[in-house]
Amino acid sequence: MEFEYKAVDNSGARHQGTVDASDKFHAQQLLSADGLHPISLNAIATGVSFANLLSQKVTLDQLEFFTSELALLLESGIRVDKGIDIIRQSNSHPALSRLLNQIASSLKKGESLSEAFNKHESLFGPLYISLLKIGETSGNLPEVLNRLAADLKFQKDLRTQITTALTYPSVIFFVCILAIYFVLTFIVPKMAGIFTDLEQAPWYTQMIIKVSNFFIDYQFFIIGAVISSVFLLVYSLQKPEVKSWFYVTASKIPGVGKVIITAERIRFAQSMAMMLDAGLQLDTTLELTANTLKHPDFRRDAKQALKQLKSGKQLSVVLSKTRIFPDFFLSIIKVGEETGRLSRVFAEIASRSRGDLEQVIKKLTTMLEPLMLLFMGGFVGGIVITMLMSMVSINDVPL
Repeated sequence: MEFEYKAVDNSGARHQGTVDASDKFHAQQLLSADGLHPISLNAIATGVSFANLLSQKVTLDQLEFFTSELALLLESGIRVDKGIDIIRQSNSHPALSRLLNQIASSLKKGESLSEAFNKHESLFGPLYISLLKIGETSGNLPEVLNRLAADLKFQKDLRTQITTALTYPSVIFFVCILAIYFVLTFIVPKMAGIFTDLEQAPWYTQMIIKVSNFFIDYQFFIIGAVISSVFLLVYSLQKPEVKSWFYVTASKIPGVGKVIITAERIRFAQSMAMMLDAGLQLDTTLELTANTLKHPDFRRDAKQALKQLKSGKQLSVVLSKTRIFPDFFLSIIKVGEETGRLSRVFAEIASRSRGDLEQVIKKLTTMLEPLMLLFMGGFVGGIVITMLMSMVSINDVPL
């Protein structure tokens, strides 16, 4: 088990971190052997629960903040372990605090920064850790961390851009669902009381009243099912196989597929530019970049391109067999190979693709807004028209 502790040493200095032990008593023994007297000692939960999804996950924002702050502290001449301690003391988020405690404990055991980060590879990723190793080897760790912080900010801005574009359609859809629920559970039941013999009412009146009765009779089950589905979706999306299925399915939707392809191109080009700038070999760069892709088909294409690159083929040739880059970008990559400026070319592709993504999202949003309004108007308007027709037809129904 892993325990998080706060302790003081014999001189009264405060310490905090994590320790691996079989139980709490064993953890206390280990701390005492190191000359530490625990003030608090708590086991870190390892199980996956809905609460963990919300409170025990380090977000992209926090990761970008931590990386940029550590780069700034190292540039100021502060040691790595001291820099981690400063960030840890100023941070209040439990997930990030726990991560910093674990990294600090690894550093105190004599591990390098990349070794400490490698224990959390699922969070940082192989690209991040590989660049850290290069920074440690070359003695240029602050510059590498600045590049990583810039890349994380790039990813954060990209995610924000997509989220912002989907906010308005999502709000309209949510309002539409609430309007339908309100009409079916509050308005229609009042109208249904007019009919003494529902069998004599028109078929559309019978249908809407039966649907209303179903919603009223089972509303708690329906609400519970919706809430459970949302939590189940959030939980499922933490699993790699579900994420892969989601990307494959979403990429087949008109408009959304183009957004995914463009976002993957940006991710690919940005990673290539950053690693080539750091001095990595081309085959290593392509291998690490392939692992950053979210779409399983594109990731498979990139790994196949890596095999062909190792057999001696040019990068522009092997990338032409993937679905990531159009012909125009492939011609630019070929020029970059010939001139030895591949990192500059990929940075330019990332910048241009981001502009393309903005245009694609703008067009998609422009189309989604009227479609969602039509959906809302059609659904709610259809119910209202059915109600009015039912009211008009009341003269033909025996009372």
